[in-house]
Amino acid sequence: MSRSIPLKTSFSPWLIRWVVGSIMLAGLAWMIFFSHEAAPHPASHSNSNSKQNSLRNTSSPLSSNGTELLVRAFTIADRTANNPSQRTFSGTLQARYQSLLGFRVAGKIVERHVEAGDRVRKGQVLFRLDPTDFDLQIQVAESDLQASRSQLIQIEAEEKRLADLRQTRSTSQSDYDLAVAARDTARARLRAAENRWMMAKNQRDYAQLEVDQDGLVTKIMAEVGQVVSPGQPVVQWVHGNEMEAAISVPESMQHMLDQRNATVRFWSRPDLVVQGVLREVSPVADPTSRTYDARFTLIDPPADLALGLTATVQIDQSHEEGISVPMGAIAQVESSPIVWRIRDDGSVESVNVQILKYGSQRAVIQGDLAPGEKIVSAGVQRIDAQCRVRIWQDLL
Repeated sequence: MSRSIPLKTSFSPWLIRWVVGSIMLAGLAWMIFFSHEAAPHPASHSNSNSKQNSLRNTSSPLSSNGTELLVRAFTIADRTANNPSQRTFSGTLQARYQSLLGFRVAGKIVERHVEAGDRVRKGQVLFRLDPTDFDLQIQVAESDLQASRSQLIQIEAEEKRLADLRQTRSTSQSDYDLAVAARDTARARLRAAENRWMMAKNQRDYAQLEVDQDGLVTKIMAEVGQVVSPGQPVVQWVHGNEMEAAISVPESMQHMLDQRNATVRFWSRPDLVVQGVLREVSPVADPTSRTYDARFTLIDPPADLALGLTATVQIDQSHEEGISVPMGAIAQVESSPIVWRIRDDGSVESVNVQILKYGSQRAVIQGDLAPGEKIVSAGVQRIDAQCRVRIWQDLL
């Protein structure tokens, strides 16, 4: 009788690994295939982007480079409408050279020879101090000078005797050297005594105050009996023939006065008109009035004009040249200065300008610019001809 033997199936490990790997490879291939089918074609993607860009360009106001900048703008002012042909300022008539005089030494005033308003000549004595102490100093200096001379004569004679004895070897070299040193010391003491005597004489001369050129005394600041210190002002005076009209001008005209013609009139003499030339403008504003002091030299004024007269300076503005703009509005293109003019549609164009004058915050330029036009005043370093700009409205 035959017995059936059951079959026993067994799978080896390598077969299992092979089956699992095949399944994984099939799944990966399936994923790659379907993801490739789902991705859009490159050509269709490019066409889509070009359509979107064309729609964006047609609907946006930007230029071809797609730039719109926020900038500040400055409006060119109409100078003929805003500024009158002349500006008038009130001031006073002053002398160009005026100073305070004082003694170079201390002392008590014993004489005064001038009054306010006196005209003085060169070398004229104005004040004198008490000369007693100065005379005593001269006497002391003279006594020292005489003593130094006598001592020098004695020492030189001694040095000469030792020199003769040295030739016969009757004295030592050291004794002769001491005599020579004593002689040199005596000579130096004599020179010092002479200088002290000269200083004492100068101090005596300084006890009287003299003027070194013609002038006019405008103020007396000390009286007889008053003790003054060196350098203390005792009199105010003016010298020279140049007269000036001193006025104060606003900040807007501080940098343009040298380009104006000026005429000077006087309240007490309405028929007199004198031409003026700007001599100086203060670089610092007055801390109270915030104005700048200006001085106009009078050309050929009458000799009878009195100092302190009320002067009216008329400054002509009819020949004004140039446009005052902020410094931030000026740009450089190939080493040439330009400004960017803003058109009505927001585009910009460069305008070549010439710099007439630089200031601390503004510059005076000349160019093809009309009143009412706007130029970029801040942000010019980012501007080019393809830009469109939007003006920033400062609501503060």
